[in-house]
Amino acid sequence: MSVRKSEKKCEEEKDREKELYSKECVARCINFVVGQARDEVADLNIHDRFSCYLATILARDKEVVALWLRILKDSSEIYISKNFDWLNEDAKYIDDITNYLKVISKNSPMKSTDIESAFYLAVMSYCRTKFEFRWDKLKNDINNGDNEHVKSLRNYISAECGDSATPINISLVCYEYYKQIKAKVNPNISQKFLGHIKKVGSYFGSIKGIIDCAMNIQYKPLFSNIKVNSASPVIINKQPIYSWENIIKRFINEDENKYNRFMTRCLEKPGVMERIHKVYTDNATKQLQLNDNVEKCIYLHAEMHILASLIIDNDFKKQGYNIVVPGKHQKLYDRWLLPHVKNSDFKDKSLKYILEKLDQIIEKKIERYTRSLPGDSDSGGNSPDLDDDGNNRYQYIKYKGFIGRTDLDLNLDFGMTWMAWILECLLGLVFSLDYERNTNLNLDVGLGTRGF
Repeated sequence: MSVRKSEKKCEEEKDREKELYSKECVARCINFVVGQARDEVADLNIHDRFSCYLATILARDKEVVALWLRILKDSSEIYISKNFDWLNEDAKYIDDITNYLKVISKNSPMKSTDIESAFYLAVMSYCRTKFEFRWDKLKNDINNGDNEHVKSLRNYISAECGDSATPINISLVCYEYYKQIKAKVNPNISQKFLGHIKKVGSYFGSIKGIIDCAMNIQYKPLFSNIKVNSASPVIINKQPIYSWENIIKRFINEDENKYNRFMTRCLEKPGVMERIHKVYTDNATKQLQLNDNVEKCIYLHAEMHILASLIIDNDFKKQGYNIVVPGKHQKLYDRWLLPHVKNSDFKDKSLKYILEKLDQIIEKKIERYTRSLPGDSDSGGNSPDLDDDGNNRYQYIKYKGFIGRTDLDLNLDFGMTWMAWILECLLGLVFSLDYERNTNLNLDVGLGTRGF
Protein backbone atom coordinates (compact mmCIF):
# COMPACT_ATOMS: atom_id res chain seq x y z
CA MET A 1 0.00 0.00 0.00
CA SER A 2 1.33 3.42 -0.95
CA VAL A 3 1.95 6.09 1.67
CA ARG A 4 -0.91 8.17 0.31
CA LYS A 5 -3.37 5.28 0.44
CA SER A 6 -2.18 4.38 3.90
CA GLU A 7 -2.72 7.93 5.13
CA LYS A 8 -6.17 8.01 3.55
CA LYS A 9 -7.13 4.72 5.21
CA CYS A 10 -5.86 6.04 8.55
CA GLU A 11 -7.98 9.18 8.20
CA GLU A 12 -11.03 7.12 7.29
CA GLU A 13 -10.52 4.96 10.38
CA LYS A 14 -10.20 8.02 12.60
CA ASP A 15 -13.42 9.45 11.18
CA ARG A 16 -15.27 6.18 11.75
CA GLU A 17 -13.98 6.04 15.30
CA LYS A 18 -15.10 9.63 15.83
CA GLU A 19 -18.53 8.62 14.52
CA LEU A 20 -18.53 5.64 16.87
CA TYR A 21 -17.71 7.69 19.98
CA SER A 22 -20.20 10.36 18.92
CA LYS A 23 -23.05 7.89 18.50
CA GLU A 24 -22.07 6.18 21.72
CA CYS A 25 -22.60 9.51 23.52
CA VAL A 26 -26.01 10.05 21.94
CA ALA A 27 -27.16 6.48 22.62
CA ARG A 28 -26.00 6.73 26.20
CA CYS A 29 -28.02 9.92 26.73
CA ILE A 30 -31.30 8.72 25.27
CA ASN A 31 -31.18 4.99 26.04
CA PHE A 32 -28.88 4.45 29.03
CA VAL A 33 -30.35 1.08 30.03
CA VAL A 34 -30.88 -1.37 27.18
CA GLY A 35 -31.76 -4.55 29.03
CA GLN A 36 -33.38 -6.07 32.08
CA ALA A 37 -31.70 -7.11 35.30
CA ARG A 38 -30.02 -10.50 35.31
CA ASP A 39 -30.48 -13.18 37.91
CA GLU A 40 -27.73 -13.73 40.42
CA VAL A 41 -25.49 -16.72 39.85
CA ALA A 42 -25.03 -18.61 43.09
CA ASP A 43 -22.86 -21.57 42.08
CA LEU A 44 -19.45 -19.88 41.93
CA ASN A 45 -16.55 -22.03 43.08
CA ILE A 46 -14.15 -20.95 45.81
CA HIS A 47 -11.61 -19.47 43.41
CA ASP A 48 -14.31 -17.48 41.64
CA ARG A 49 -15.58 -16.10 44.93
CA PHE A 50 -12.09 -15.26 46.16
CA SER A 51 -11.44 -13.27 43.00
CA CYS A 52 -14.73 -11.43 43.40
CA TYR A 53 -13.88 -10.61 47.02
CA LEU A 54 -10.53 -9.20 45.95
CA ALA A 55 -12.11 -7.05 43.25
CA THR A 56 -14.48 -5.59 45.85
CA ILE A 57 -11.71 -4.44 48.18
CA LEU A 58 -9.55 -3.08 45.34
CA ALA A 59 -12.14 -0.51 44.20
CA ARG A 60 -11.21 2.62 46.13
CA ASP A 61 -13.63 5.08 44.59
CA LYS A 62 -16.16 5.05 41.75
CA GLU A 63 -13.66 3.34 39.49
CA VAL A 64 -13.70 0.14 37.48
CA VAL A 65 -11.31 -2.57 38.65
CA ALA A 66 -10.72 -5.87 36.86
CA LEU A 67 -8.96 -8.88 38.34
CA TRP A 68 -7.75 -12.24 37.15
CA LEU A 69 -6.43 -14.85 39.57
CA ARG A 70 -4.09 -17.43 38.08
CA ILE A 71 -3.55 -20.56 40.17
CA LEU A 72 -0.16 -22.22 39.69
CA LYS A 73 1.31 -25.31 41.34
CA ASP A 74 2.96 -23.64 44.35
CA SER A 75 2.01 -20.01 43.89
CA SER A 76 -0.61 -17.65 42.57
CA GLU A 77 -0.57 -14.63 40.29
CA ILE A 78 -3.05 -11.76 40.46
CA TYR A 79 -3.46 -9.53 37.42
CA ILE A 80 -5.31 -6.28 38.08
CA SER A 81 -6.37 -3.43 35.86
CA LYS A 82 -8.40 -0.26 36.28
CA ASN A 83 -9.52 2.58 34.07
CA PHE A 84 -7.25 5.26 35.48
CA ASP A 85 -3.70 5.56 36.79
CA TRP A 86 -2.43 3.57 39.73
CA LEU A 87 -1.37 5.90 42.53
CA ASN A 88 1.36 5.42 45.13
CA GLU A 89 -1.29 4.80 47.78
CA ASP A 90 -2.72 2.03 45.60
CA ALA A 91 0.66 0.30 45.41
CA LYS A 92 1.19 0.58 49.18
CA TYR A 93 -2.27 -0.74 49.92
CA ILE A 94 -1.82 -3.73 47.61
CA ASP A 95 1.55 -4.52 49.21
CA ASP A 96 0.05 -4.24 52.69
CA ILE A 97 -2.91 -6.52 52.12
CA THR A 98 -0.72 -9.03 50.27
CA ASN A 99 1.62 -9.21 53.26
CA TYR A 100 -1.31 -9.48 55.69
CA LEU A 101 -2.67 -12.46 53.78
CA LYS A 102 0.73 -14.15 53.71
CA VAL A 103 1.01 -13.87 57.50
CA ILE A 104 -2.57 -15.01 58.11
CA SER A 105 -2.03 -18.03 55.87
CA LYS A 106 1.35 -18.85 57.41
CA ASN A 107 -0.04 -18.79 60.97
CA SER A 108 -3.19 -20.80 60.22
CA PRO A 109 -4.93 -22.67 61.73
CA MET A 110 -4.03 -20.28 64.56
CA LYS A 111 -5.80 -16.94 64.31
CA SER A 112 -3.70 -13.83 63.71
CA THR A 113 -5.99 -11.44 65.55
CA ASP A 114 -3.84 -8.32 65.26
CA ILE A 115 -3.10 -8.89 61.58
CA GLU A 116 -6.75 -9.57 60.81
CA SER A 117 -7.72 -6.34 62.57
CA ALA A 118 -5.11 -4.45 60.57
CA PHE A 119 -6.46 -6.04 57.40
CA TYR A 120 -10.02 -4.93 58.23
CA LEU A 121 -8.89 -1.38 58.98
CA ALA A 122 -6.74 -1.14 55.84
CA VAL A 123 -9.60 -2.24 53.59
CA MET A 124 -12.21 0.04 55.14
CA SER A 125 -9.83 3.00 55.06
CA TYR A 126 -8.93 2.43 51.40
CA CYS A 127 -12.54 1.82 50.31
CA ARG A 128 -14.03 4.54 52.52
CA THR A 129 -15.14 6.85 49.69
CA LYS A 130 -17.06 4.14 47.86
CA PHE A 131 -18.41 2.70 51.10
CA GLU A 132 -19.75 6.09 52.21
CA PHE A 133 -21.35 6.65 48.82
CA ARG A 134 -23.18 3.35 49.11
CA TRP A 135 -24.02 3.89 52.76
CA ASP A 136 -25.50 7.32 51.93
CA LYS A 137 -27.80 5.69 49.38
CA LEU A 138 -28.96 3.14 51.94
CA LYS A 139 -29.42 5.87 54.57
CA ASN A 140 -31.58 7.74 52.10
CA ASP A 141 -33.76 4.62 51.81
CA ILE A 142 -33.95 4.36 55.59
CA ASN A 143 -34.70 8.03 56.21
CA ASN A 144 -37.29 8.40 53.46
CA GLY A 145 -38.96 5.00 53.54
CA ASP A 146 -41.70 3.87 55.88
CA ASN A 147 -42.60 0.34 54.85
CA GLU A 148 -42.12 -2.70 57.04
CA HIS A 149 -38.80 -3.68 55.45
CA VAL A 150 -37.25 -0.24 55.97
CA LYS A 151 -38.47 -0.15 59.58
CA SER A 152 -37.08 -3.62 60.16
CA LEU A 153 -33.61 -2.65 58.89
CA ARG A 154 -33.68 0.63 60.81
CA ASN A 155 -34.44 -1.19 64.06
CA TYR A 156 -31.88 -3.90 63.34
CA ILE A 157 -29.06 -1.41 62.74
CA SER A 158 -30.00 0.55 65.86
CA ALA A 159 -30.05 -2.59 68.01
CA GLU A 160 -26.84 -4.09 66.66
CA CYS A 161 -24.67 -1.00 66.23
CA GLY A 162 -25.84 1.27 69.01
CA ASP A 163 -23.23 3.98 69.48
CA SER A 164 -20.49 2.02 67.67
CA ALA A 165 -21.63 2.72 64.13
CA THR A 166 -18.20 2.46 62.51
CA PRO A 167 -17.97 1.59 58.81
CA ILE A 168 -16.94 -2.00 59.49
CA ASN A 169 -19.72 -2.47 62.06
CA ILE A 170 -22.29 -1.05 59.66
CA SER A 171 -21.04 -3.35 56.92
CA LEU A 172 -21.17 -6.34 59.29
CA VAL A 173 -24.75 -5.56 60.33
CA CYS A 174 -25.88 -5.16 56.71
CA TYR A 175 -24.09 -8.37 55.75
CA GLU A 176 -25.91 -10.34 58.47
CA TYR A 177 -29.25 -8.68 57.79
CA TYR A 178 -28.99 -9.38 54.07
CA LYS A 179 -28.38 -13.08 54.74
CA GLN A 180 -31.49 -13.23 56.93
CA ILE A 181 -33.67 -11.48 54.36
CA LYS A 182 -32.43 -13.64 51.47
CA ALA A 183 -33.14 -16.79 53.47
CA LYS A 184 -36.79 -15.75 53.84
CA VAL A 185 -37.24 -15.25 50.08
CA ASN A 186 -39.66 -12.34 50.41
CA PRO A 187 -40.91 -11.30 46.95
CA ASN A 188 -42.41 -8.05 48.28
CA ILE A 189 -39.14 -6.40 49.28
CA SER A 190 -37.76 -3.82 46.85
CA GLN A 191 -34.87 -5.30 44.88
CA LYS A 192 -33.25 -1.88 44.70
CA PHE A 193 -33.41 -1.54 48.49
CA LEU A 194 -32.11 -5.08 48.88
CA GLY A 195 -29.25 -4.29 46.51
CA HIS A 196 -28.26 -1.26 48.58
CA ILE A 197 -28.11 -3.44 51.70
CA LYS A 198 -26.01 -6.03 49.92
CA LYS A 199 -23.52 -3.47 48.62
CA VAL A 200 -22.94 -1.99 52.06
CA GLY A 201 -22.52 -5.47 53.53
CA SER A 202 -20.22 -6.61 50.71
CA TYR A 203 -17.14 -5.12 52.40
CA PHE A 204 -17.42 -7.22 55.54
CA GLY A 205 -18.45 -10.22 53.46
CA SER A 206 -15.46 -9.86 51.15
CA ILE A 207 -12.96 -9.38 53.98
CA LYS A 208 -14.37 -12.37 55.84
CA GLY A 209 -14.31 -14.50 52.70
CA ILE A 210 -10.70 -13.58 51.92
CA ILE A 211 -9.53 -14.36 55.45
CA ASP A 212 -11.37 -17.69 55.41
CA CYS A 213 -9.54 -18.60 52.20
CA ALA A 214 -6.19 -17.50 53.62
CA MET A 215 -6.70 -19.64 56.73
CA ASN A 216 -7.59 -22.72 54.72
CA ILE A 217 -4.60 -25.05 54.97
CA GLN A 218 -5.33 -26.35 51.49
CA TYR A 219 -4.39 -22.96 50.03
CA LYS A 220 -1.18 -22.31 51.98
CA PRO A 221 1.07 -22.68 48.90
CA LEU A 222 -1.02 -20.13 47.02
CA PHE A 223 -0.73 -17.49 49.71
CA SER A 224 2.93 -18.12 50.54
CA ASN A 225 3.99 -16.93 47.11
CA ILE A 226 1.64 -14.31 45.68
CA LYS A 227 2.70 -12.19 42.73
CA VAL A 228 0.64 -9.11 41.85
CA ASN A 229 0.82 -7.51 38.39
CA SER A 230 -0.94 -4.22 37.66
CA ALA A 231 -1.67 -3.17 34.09
CA SER A 232 -1.22 0.43 32.99
CA PRO A 233 -4.41 2.15 31.79
CA VAL A 234 -4.87 3.39 28.23
CA ILE A 235 -6.44 6.85 28.09
CA ILE A 236 -7.20 9.48 25.44
CA ASN A 237 -7.83 12.77 27.21
CA LYS A 238 -9.20 14.75 24.26
CA GLN A 239 -11.09 12.60 21.80
CA PRO A 240 -13.12 14.82 19.41
CA ILE A 241 -16.76 13.86 18.86
CA TYR A 242 -19.48 15.23 16.61
CA SER A 243 -22.12 17.44 18.15
CA TRP A 244 -25.41 16.10 19.47
CA GLU A 245 -27.29 17.97 16.74
CA ASN A 246 -25.02 16.58 14.02
CA ILE A 247 -25.73 12.97 15.00
CA ILE A 248 -29.46 13.35 15.60
CA LYS A 249 -30.04 15.10 12.27
CA ARG A 250 -28.29 12.27 10.41
CA PHE A 251 -31.24 10.08 11.40
CA ILE A 252 -34.01 12.53 10.41
CA ASN A 253 -32.70 13.85 7.08
CA GLU A 254 -31.94 17.27 8.53
CA ASP A 255 -35.65 17.78 9.29
CA GLU A 256 -35.68 20.82 11.60
CA ASN A 257 -39.28 20.32 12.74
CA LYS A 258 -38.65 16.70 13.63
CA TYR A 259 -35.47 17.69 15.47
CA ASN A 260 -37.42 20.27 17.49
CA ARG A 261 -40.10 17.70 18.39
CA PHE A 262 -37.40 15.31 19.47
CA MET A 263 -35.74 17.95 21.65
CA THR A 264 -39.10 18.84 23.20
CA ARG A 265 -39.53 15.22 24.27
CA CYS A 266 -35.99 15.10 25.65
CA LEU A 267 -36.66 18.24 27.70
CA GLU A 268 -39.61 16.46 29.31
CA LYS A 269 -37.35 13.70 30.60
CA PRO A 270 -35.11 14.69 33.55
CA GLY A 271 -32.94 11.59 33.26
CA VAL A 272 -32.20 12.21 29.59
CA MET A 273 -31.43 15.89 30.14
CA GLU A 274 -29.16 15.11 33.07
CA ARG A 275 -27.10 12.78 30.88
CA ILE A 276 -27.08 15.28 27.99
CA HIS A 277 -25.73 18.00 30.27
CA LYS A 278 -23.11 15.63 31.64
CA VAL A 279 -21.87 14.66 28.17
CA TYR A 280 -22.20 17.90 26.22
CA THR A 281 -21.36 20.65 28.72
CA ASP A 282 -18.17 22.51 27.83
CA ASN A 283 -15.65 22.18 30.65
CA ALA A 284 -14.29 25.69 30.14
CA THR A 285 -17.51 27.69 29.73
CA LYS A 286 -19.77 25.31 31.68
CA GLN A 287 -22.35 25.88 28.94
CA LEU A 288 -24.36 23.20 27.17
CA GLN A 289 -23.28 22.97 23.53
CA LEU A 290 -25.46 20.75 21.38
CA ASN A 291 -24.54 22.21 18.00
CA ASP A 292 -20.73 22.29 18.36
CA ASN A 293 -18.20 19.48 18.37
CA VAL A 294 -16.76 18.63 21.78
CA GLU A 295 -13.85 16.66 23.24
CA LYS A 296 -14.09 13.83 25.74
CA CYS A 297 -11.79 11.72 27.88
CA ILE A 298 -12.13 8.04 26.93
CA TYR A 299 -10.29 4.95 28.10
CA LEU A 300 -10.00 1.20 27.71
CA HIS A 301 -12.38 -0.69 29.94
CA ALA A 302 -10.36 -2.44 32.64
CA GLU A 303 -12.25 -5.70 32.30
CA MET A 304 -11.51 -6.10 28.62
CA HIS A 305 -7.90 -5.23 29.32
CA ILE A 306 -7.68 -8.38 31.40
CA LEU A 307 -9.94 -10.49 29.21
CA ALA A 308 -8.01 -9.78 26.03
CA SER A 309 -4.82 -11.08 27.61
CA LEU A 310 -6.61 -14.36 28.25
CA ILE A 311 -8.10 -14.64 24.79
CA ILE A 312 -4.79 -14.22 22.99
CA ASP A 313 -2.93 -16.59 25.34
CA ASN A 314 -2.23 -19.80 23.41
CA ASP A 315 -2.37 -22.01 26.51
CA PHE A 316 -5.82 -20.77 27.36
CA LYS A 317 -6.98 -21.17 23.78
CA LYS A 318 -6.23 -24.86 24.09
CA GLN A 319 -7.58 -25.37 27.61
CA GLY A 320 -10.63 -23.13 27.60
CA TYR A 321 -11.37 -21.04 30.67
CA ASN A 322 -14.09 -19.68 32.87
CA ILE A 323 -14.87 -15.99 33.15
CA VAL A 324 -17.04 -14.52 35.88
CA VAL A 325 -18.51 -11.20 34.79
CA PRO A 326 -20.37 -9.07 37.35
CA GLY A 327 -23.17 -6.80 36.32
CA LYS A 328 -26.86 -6.45 36.95
CA HIS A 329 -28.11 -4.20 34.16
CA GLN A 330 -27.30 -3.74 30.50
CA LYS A 331 -26.10 -0.14 30.32
CA LEU A 332 -24.44 2.08 27.78
CA TYR A 333 -21.59 4.38 28.76
CA ASP A 334 -19.90 7.08 26.74
CA ARG A 335 -16.26 6.75 27.79
CA TRP A 336 -15.19 3.32 26.54
CA LEU A 337 -12.28 3.35 24.10
CA LEU A 338 -12.03 1.12 21.05
CA PRO A 339 -8.78 -0.83 21.50
CA HIS A 340 -5.81 -0.57 19.22
CA VAL A 341 -6.01 -3.71 17.07
CA LYS A 342 -3.42 -4.49 14.43
CA ASN A 343 -5.71 -6.86 12.57
CA SER A 344 -7.56 -4.46 10.25
CA ASP A 345 -10.19 -7.03 9.28
CA PHE A 346 -11.24 -7.49 12.88
CA LYS A 347 -11.28 -3.75 13.49
CA ASP A 348 -13.39 -3.07 10.39
CA LYS A 349 -15.91 -5.74 11.33
CA SER A 350 -16.06 -4.53 14.92
CA LEU A 351 -16.67 -0.92 13.91
CA LYS A 352 -19.35 -1.93 11.43
CA TYR A 353 -21.09 -4.20 13.91
CA ILE A 354 -21.08 -1.75 16.81
CA LEU A 355 -22.18 1.18 14.65
CA GLU A 356 -25.10 -0.90 13.40
CA LYS A 357 -26.13 -1.63 17.00
CA LEU A 358 -25.87 2.02 17.99
CA ASP A 359 -27.83 3.09 14.90
CA GLN A 360 -30.64 0.71 15.86
CA ILE A 361 -30.82 2.15 19.37
CA ILE A 362 -30.81 5.77 18.22
CA GLU A 363 -33.29 5.22 15.37
CA LYS A 364 -35.73 3.42 17.64
CA LYS A 365 -35.63 6.12 20.30
CA ILE A 366 -35.96 9.01 17.81
CA GLU A 367 -38.97 7.31 16.24
CA ARG A 368 -40.57 6.83 19.64
CA TYR A 369 -39.93 10.41 20.72
CA THR A 370 -41.21 12.03 17.52
CA ARG A 371 -44.40 10.07 16.90
CA SER A 372 -47.72 11.30 18.26
CA LEU A 373 -48.23 8.45 20.73
CA PRO A 374 -46.86 8.92 24.27
CA GLY A 375 -43.43 7.40 24.79
CA ASP A 376 -42.13 5.44 27.70
CA SER A 377 -41.00 7.15 30.85
CA ASP A 378 -37.38 7.26 31.94
CA SER A 379 -38.27 7.31 35.58
CA GLY A 380 -40.26 5.18 37.95
CA GLY A 381 -40.01 2.75 40.77
CA ASN A 382 -38.63 -0.01 38.56
CA SER A 383 -35.88 2.08 37.02
CA PRO A 384 -32.38 0.62 37.38
CA ASP A 385 -30.02 2.08 39.97
CA LEU A 386 -27.48 4.39 38.31
CA ASP A 387 -24.85 3.25 40.81
CA ASP A 388 -25.47 -0.36 40.00
CA ASP A 389 -21.86 -1.26 39.38
CA GLY A 390 -22.71 -4.93 39.55
CA ASN A 391 -20.22 -5.69 42.32
CA ASN A 392 -22.40 -8.41 43.80
CA ARG A 393 -24.15 -9.82 40.75
CA TYR A 394 -22.20 -12.27 38.65
CA GLN A 395 -22.75 -13.84 35.28
CA TYR A 396 -20.99 -17.07 34.50
CA ILE A 397 -19.73 -17.93 31.04
CA LYS A 398 -17.81 -21.10 30.26
CA TYR A 399 -15.66 -20.89 27.15
CA LYS A 400 -14.88 -24.41 26.04
CA GLY A 401 -12.17 -23.51 23.57
CA PHE A 402 -11.60 -22.27 20.06
CA ILE A 403 -12.74 -24.49 17.23
CA GLY A 404 -12.18 -22.30 14.19
CA ARG A 405 -9.26 -20.15 13.15
CA THR A 406 -7.13 -20.83 16.20
CA ASP A 407 -4.01 -19.87 14.28
CA LEU A 408 -5.23 -16.28 13.80
CA ASP A 409 -3.17 -13.80 15.80
CA LEU A 410 -5.02 -10.57 16.50
CA ASN A 411 -1.99 -8.81 17.98
CA LEU A 412 -4.09 -6.84 20.43
CA ASP A 413 -1.82 -4.17 21.86
CA PHE A 414 -3.75 -3.51 25.06
CA GLY A 415 -7.15 -5.13 25.29
CA MET A 416 -10.74 -4.46 24.46
CA THR A 417 -13.73 -2.62 25.77
CA TRP A 418 -17.53 -2.46 25.42
CA MET A 419 -17.82 -5.83 27.02
CA ALA A 420 -20.62 -7.43 25.07
CA TRP A 421 -20.27 -5.97 21.59
CA ILE A 422 -16.51 -6.15 21.25
CA LEU A 423 -16.40 -9.60 22.81
CA GLU A 424 -19.15 -10.77 20.48
CA CYS A 425 -17.19 -9.44 17.52
CA LEU A 426 -14.00 -11.08 18.72
CA LEU A 427 -15.46 -14.47 19.52
CA GLY A 428 -18.18 -14.62 16.90
CA LEU A 429 -16.89 -12.83 13.82
CA VAL A 430 -13.23 -13.68 14.07
CA PHE A 431 -12.74 -16.95 15.90
CA SER A 432 -16.10 -18.70 15.39
CA LEU A 433 -15.80 -19.76 18.99
CA ASP A 434 -17.96 -22.58 20.28
CA TYR A 435 -19.16 -21.38 23.63
CA GLU A 436 -22.06 -21.75 25.96
CA ARG A 437 -23.65 -19.12 28.20
CA ASN A 438 -25.66 -19.49 31.35
CA THR A 439 -26.67 -15.82 31.03
CA ASN A 440 -26.11 -13.09 28.48
CA LEU A 441 -23.18 -10.73 28.64
CA ASN A 442 -23.83 -7.17 29.77
CA LEU A 443 -22.99 -4.12 27.68
CA ASP A 444 -21.32 -2.70 30.72
CA VAL A 445 -20.11 -4.46 33.80
CA GLY A 446 -18.91 -2.76 36.88
CA LEU A 447 -16.21 -4.12 39.06
CA GLY A 448 -14.13 -6.55 37.17
CA THR A 449 -13.63 -9.59 35.07
CA ARG A 450 -12.41 -12.52 37.08
CA GLY A 451 -11.24 -15.62 35.24
CA PHE A 452 -9.20 -18.77 35.65
